[in-house]
Amino acid sequence: KNSKETENIHPSMNLEIDFGLDSLSRAEVFAALEQGFNTEFDGDEAAQALTVGDTIKLVQAHVGEDVTGEEITTDLNWGKIVREATADFPEVRGVLKNRPIFRGFAFSVYKVFNLFCRGFMRLEVANIDELHKMKRPFLICPNHQSFLDPFVLTSNYTFEVFRHTFHVGASHFFQSGFMQWVAKMLSVVPIDPDTQLMKAMKAGAVGLKNGKVLNIYPEGERAFDGELHDFKKGAAILATELDLPILPVALDGLHKVWARGSGKIRPAKVKIRFGKPFYAKDIYSAEMSDEEKYDAVTRHLRQVIEAMIEEMRR
Repeated sequence: KNSKETENIHPSMNLEIDFGLDSLSRAEVFAALEQGFNTEFDGDEAAQALTVGDTIKLVQAHVGEDVTGEEITTDLNWGKIVREATADFPEVRGVLKNRPIFRGFAFSVYKVFNLFCRGFMRLEVANIDELHKMKRPFLICPNHQSFLDPFVLTSNYTFEVFRHTFHVGASHFFQSGFMQWVAKMLSVVPIDPDTQLMKAMKAGAVGLKNGKVLNIYPEGERAFDGELHDFKKGAAILATELDLPILPVALDGLHKVWARGSGKIRPAKVKIRFGKPFYAKDIYSAEMSDEEKYDAVTRHLRQVIEAMIEEMRR
């Protein structure tokens, strides 16, 4: 933008060090640029753009003109992005396909795994009737303690929920042939929210608008200490803009089974508790701005999950 605020910005300034952008803020900057210039960046391109100069070059490469003097609006309009999302990129098509034989096979594997969890982890599941009462589409929002979370959690689903459930996961975890197979078993859309936030949000919206169930972890990363970390607002945006219910889920003990940074899996007590579903519109007030609405829903979701974890630990 052309303003006095940008006069002292040098191309060599680092987005994280000099501007103090965390991963979410950085992702939002690139999402705003994508929206402002009506383009989409490749995940690797965005990840390698570390400075202001790198970012300018990235935009120039996509727009094809000198943009350094242009004034653009970089305020993210998540409502427009989410509501207008369509299934026009290949990563989502696999999730939308009807594959009854493969899904039946995957469900059988997960049920066998669930038996393992019942013994090795002494798995205890409470209030799962809340899940059984849900009508698609909706969002399932658990806290995140381990790589095992999606496997353990979804192994408790009925076939009807399981075959319609999908995840949006960091693409760098699914590079090898084996992990690509795992992605299919979990119905993962491999997009990295840290570098392709707008694309990740569109993927979630497309699946939900096609009657699917989105498993989304608001923390965005595993909690190495078993405590709740800051929640990101992706789930709140989708639930608010698409007017869909959120089913909160509390997980506890999985950080002890497979701790972050550890290569060992150990037996430990694991508990899962399903909470009461809620609509975003029941949390925020009409006079709030969009950002205030997202913050209110995100804060409420975290409080609900925190209360369930505390109850499980008594």
